[in-house]
Amino acid sequence: MQVHDLTLMLSLWIASLAGATVLFVISKMTQTISGTRLWSLAMLLLSCAYLSQLSMQSLDVQWRVLTFNSFLILGHSAWLIGTWQFVQRTPSKQKIAALILPILLFSWLTATVYPERELRITIIGVWLIAVRCHYAWVLYKHARQDSNEFLAAQITAGVVLLEVSFSVLYTLQGALGNLPQIGEAFNWVAGYTWVAALLGILAGAPILLLLSAGRFVKQLEFAANHDLLTGLLNRRGLARQLSELVPLSKRKCDSLTVMMIDLDHFKRVNDLYGHQSGDRAISCIAEVLKKQFRSADLLARWGGEEFCLVLFDMQPDMAVVCANKLQNAFAQQSLTLGLGDTPLTISVGIACSRDISQQGFETTQNQADAALYDAKHAGRNCVKVASMSLSLLEETP
Repeated sequence: MQVHDLTLMLSLWIASLAGATVLFVISKMTQTISGTRLWSLAMLLLSCAYLSQLSMQSLDVQWRVLTFNSFLILGHSAWLIGTWQFVQRTPSKQKIAALILPILLFSWLTATVYPERELRITIIGVWLIAVRCHYAWVLYKHARQDSNEFLAAQITAGVVLLEVSFSVLYTLQGALGNLPQIGEAFNWVAGYTWVAALLGILAGAPILLLLSAGRFVKQLEFAANHDLLTGLLNRRGLARQLSELVPLSKRKCDSLTVMMIDLDHFKRVNDLYGHQSGDRAISCIAEVLKKQFRSADLLARWGGEEFCLVLFDMQPDMAVVCANKLQNAFAQQSLTLGLGDTPLTISVGIACSRDISQQGFETTQNQADAALYDAKHAGRNCVKVASMSLSLLEETP
């Protein structure tokens, strides 16, 4: 069955316009996802390219070719730049200019000033092949950390491989002067190349949509489980992490230690220096906590100026040593905040249990909270161990 070039152009126009619309809606819904707006713009520019072939058949060939190539180049450039942004590799203005301006200038020169159809098809074809391959490579390289994104990248690589295969044939046929003008006569290489381009849009738009939506869901999930100011887990996130770690830790660890940490005189900091300074103090203690403890430990902002640290296989005596180091480190770091000459201090409550379970954590956390209360009433800037944990301290060899 033979399909006319203009019929394929109509299909490409409809598909790219639909893709642009869907991606634009997604970009409005997921404004924090980089790259989605440029993907929408890319689809819109490609739809303009295909529309130009449908609506400009009565014009001179040079203007039709120049319009089509310009929109095609800009569309695929926006697609690639959007992908760079999506993987957090935002290109410089110089890199963007180097990508677009030379090929646009070449397209204009070979369409109007020095009409050289074979050379134009060859150079633009090579450029398009390079851009599409680079798009698939960028997505494949930077999507390995997420299984869903990596699957989308693998599908993209397969689709782009099909596109590129026909584009190579199209470029070779064009270089040899065997391609008729679009709309004049059917050529099987050109026809199948446009079919591959149509497949690229029909598969590419949903893939870009799923990538954007998936990234947005991940951001929502992160926001639901983490504290915005410090980036630490919140209570919900800590509970979720514990539900995943406790069964494994129960088989490998002997004890569960909970450390409750509170910034002393936090209200005074806010009253004297303002809430922004209070936020800086909270961020400071969070950074100190991250540096002082093991990657396997669970650290959460419990609420306000209070933090919760869950440690596996750490006896109370070692926890006390760690808490004292933490106090000293925070006192020194707090002097860099510009909140006076007196360092800020923290109070710490510690509890330890042999019961490594969700219920065991809740009980141990309550004991650590009571120990923190004792530390506050003992004058602050001190470490207290829950009385229920002293037996474990005595059992430690």
